[in-house]
Amino acid sequence: MKITEVRIYGNRYPVAFVEVFTDEGITGIGATGTQCNLISPVISDAGLDRIVIGENPCEPRRLWTKMFIEWQALRGRGAEGGLAVNAMAAIDMALWDITGKVLDLPLYKMLGGETKKQVMAYASSSAFKTVKGESFLKSLDEIIDECRKSVDMGFKAIKYGWGNRFGEMDENIIASMRECVGKDVRLMFDFGCPAYWTSGWNVKSAIRAARILEKYDVYFLEEPFIPCDTKSHKALKENTSINIASGESLTTIYEFMRFIEESAVDIIQPDACQIGITKFFEVACLAEKAGILCIPHSPWSALAVGTHLNILATVRNGEMIEYPAFHALSSEVHNKYYHLTNHRIVQHPPLLKDGFLHLSSLPGLGLGQFDHEILDNLYSYDEI
Repeated sequence: MKITEVRIYGNRYPVAFVEVFTDEGITGIGATGTQCNLISPVISDAGLDRIVIGENPCEPRRLWTKMFIEWQALRGRGAEGGLAVNAMAAIDMALWDITGKVLDLPLYKMLGGETKKQVMAYASSSAFKTVKGESFLKSLDEIIDECRKSVDMGFKAIKYGWGNRFGEMDENIIASMRECVGKDVRLMFDFGCPAYWTSGWNVKSAIRAARILEKYDVYFLEEPFIPCDTKSHKALKENTSINIASGESLTTIYEFMRFIEESAVDIIQPDACQIGITKFFEVACLAEKAGILCIPHSPWSALAVGTHLNILATVRNGEMIEYPAFHALSSEVHNKYYHLTNHRIVQHPPLLKDGFLHLSSLPGLGLGQFDHEILDNLYSYDEI
C-alpha cells in the first residue's frame, strides 16, 4: 500500500481538514487547528506532501520522523515548530487512521489498549461574547444560565475563557458560578492569550489572582503566562493549591520535555491537532511517569475530540477532554460552526453521555470518513 495524495479542506475556517489517499482505496482523515489558507501552502506548495507520497501509510512513527527531518533539511528551520508541525500533525493523524482501518483496530488498541472505557468531558466556553464582530463581556445572568444548563446536560466540569478578570465584581461572578454548579462540579478558568501580555502581569500578580480562585475551589488555571515561560509557571505552581495547566501552544516534544522535567505545571495540555498523535502519545506517557495530569487542549472538531479520547483512554493520567459548550459559545456563528465540525463532519462523531465521552470499537480514530457534503461546503465565520 502506498500514499497517493494528500488533500486539504476548510476554506477560511480556523481549522484545516486533511484526507490522505492510498492506492488501495483506504483513506485516512485528520485535522489541525490552523486555518486552511495557511496550512495548504505548507502541504501542497512547499512540498510536505511529497515527503510522504509513495510511502507506506501504516508506518506513522517512521513517517513523522521523515517529515520532521526532511522538511527541516529542505526548508531550514521550518520544522522546529509552528505551521510546519501543525501540517505534519494533520497528516500524522490521518496515517494512524489508515493504519487502524487496515488492521481493523481502533487507535487505542494500536497504542497498547485501554485503561478505561470512558473519559470525562468538560464544557468549554468563554466569558466573552461576539456581537456584530465586537467582543463584550457576558452578564452575570448569562453566565449563570449557561452554567446551569451545563450541569443539567450532565457535565461534571466547566471551563470559562476568563482573561485578566480578578476585580471585586469578577470575584462576585466566580462566587455565583460556584454556588450555581455546587461543590461537586469542577470549575476551571483560562487566562491565556492575550491576557498574559498584560503590562505588569507577573508571578506576584498571578499569585494574587490564584488566591481569589482558591476561595472557590477552582480545579485549574490555564496558561497564566506566555507558553515558553517554564520559570513563571513553576513559581506560580509552588505558591498555590490550584492546579496550573499549560501546553496548548507548544509544538515540539522538546518544549514539552522542559515543562515535564522541571515539574513546571500540574497539568500538561498537548493538542493532537498541533503536534500529531505520534508526539501527543509521547507527551502523555512522559507526563504519566512524572505524575503530571494530561488534559488536552482543543474541542473544536470531532477529529480533536475523538483522537484525544483514544489516547487518554490508554494512560492513567488522562483526566478530562475539552468539549464545546454549544449552548454557551461566544456567538451563534461559532455555535453553528462547531456543531458542524463536531457532529456532522464525520460519519461517527464521538458519543457524549452523562458528561463522559465513550470509546468506540470502530477502527482508526473511530470516526469513519468525512461527510463531503458538509466538508466541501464549509464557509468562513462571516458567511454562515
